[in-house]
Amino acid sequence: MLDLNKICNFIQLKSLNTFADFHIKGINNIPINGPLIFVANHQAYVDPSLISAISPRKVNFVAKSEIFKFLPVAIFLKSYGAHPIKRNRLDLNFFRWAIKILNNGEALCLFPEGTRSDGVLKRGLPGIVHLAVRTGVNIIPVGIEGTNKNPGASGVLFPTGKIIVKVGKVFKFEKSNESLNRDTVDAILDKIMNNIAELIPSDMRGIYK
Repeated sequence: MLDLNKICNFIQLKSLNTFADFHIKGINNIPINGPLIFVANHQAYVDPSLISAISPRKVNFVAKSEIFKFLPVAIFLKSYGAHPIKRNRLDLNFFRWAIKILNNGEALCLFPEGTRSDGVLKRGLPGIVHLAVRTGVNIIPVGIEGTNKNPGASGVLFPTGKIIVKVGKVFKFEKSNESLNRDTVDAILDKIMNNIAELIPSDMRGIYK
C-alpha cells in the first residue's frame, strides 16, 4: 500500500530544494522515538508539510475543521496525518485525539499562534499549555523563516526565496493533572513561545523579543 505521507514529504523536499534557497539547522535535535510535540511559528500554507518533510518520523497535524467538509480533501488530509480542530473554542475531541496520539508514542505538530501570521509572531494561545502539562512529553521548538513571502497554496508546490528552518533543543514540563491557575498558564505559554522566538530573527519575534 502506498504511504501517502512519505510520498508527499518526498515531493515537498524536492520542490523546496528545486525552487527555494532551502536551509535546515538542528535536525539532529529531533528524537527518533517517543512521544513528541513540535511547536512552531506559522506564516504560510507550506509550514505543516515543511515540518513533516524535514522530520525523520511521521508527524501528525491539526487543520481547521471547515476544510474537512469536502470529502476528497478530508480523505487526503487524514491519510497525510491531519485531524480537524474547531478553532476559537475548546475542542475536547481534538484534546482526546492528541493525547491518544502521544500515548501511542507518536509525534504531533502544533502552531501555538492558532492561525497564520504576517511574518511577526503573534501571542500564543493557551491550549498547548494544557496538553504539554497533561502529557509531560518532549517538546521541540521550530523556527521558520521566509515562508511568509509566498504564504498561499502556490507556496506549497512552488516555494520560493530563502527559507530557513531551525530546530531547537528538547524541553518539557513536569507532568500533572492538577488545574493550572492563570499565572502558571501564562508563564508556561511564555516559555514555549520564547523557545520558538529564539529560533527566528528579532524583527519576527513580536511581543516575544
